[in-house]
Amino acid sequence: MAELTQGALARLAFWAKNMTAIKDGGMEWPGFSYSDAEWTRFSALAPAVSDSAYYKYMLVNAVVFIVIAIVGIAGIFLPAAEFLFPVPAETSALKFALLLAGSALLIIGVGLQLSLRAAVAACTNVDMRAQLVQEAGDGDLAAKVDWQINRITLIMCGLLVPGIVIWVTYDINAGPLIAALKWIAIALMAVSIGAGLRKQRQK
Repeated sequence: MAELTQGALARLAFWAKNMTAIKDGGMEWPGFSYSDAEWTRFSALAPAVSDSAYYKYMLVNAVVFIVIAIVGIAGIFLPAAEFLFPVPAETSALKFALLLAGSALLIIGVGLQLSLRAAVAACTNVDMRAQLVQEAGDGDLAAKVDWQINRITLIMCGLLVPGIVIWVTYDINAGPLIAALKWIAIALMAVSIGAGLRKQRQK
């Protein structure tokens, strides 16, 4: 069987705690389905993660990811927008959507994996590690979880992000979630345009 490091096994345990909590609440995440044997393994791993460690894990993951996202927007998206679109008024929605999708793919794809690892490292103690013993199939299950996370990131960036730009362009009303995402996209556009105009004035 594929050997998992202690950190990887701990990540699987935190993910198990997350998924079992969702399942116990009568909910499910589209794109994250598991066999009965995998749910049984999740149920065995989850108790090693205390409620306090789990809540801390969610908080650390959120904070670290937000920091990474801010750095990514300031260090990747804005410089790329200024370089590729020196005249914001002439920027087409398609080009902006492609840049937004590419930046989001990089920020989320890399940032989420980093934030998850940072959260696990910050929230795993000696007692928890002592309770975690790898079993046959854990390596495959961990690889499946990673693939599911990467797959949903690809879908979100490939379909949702360009869709947001379309919704913004044509002012389509698609509910409160999309409305919030529309305002986020509008804010990013405004920041990009403002940075471009500021750069033009400095020339």
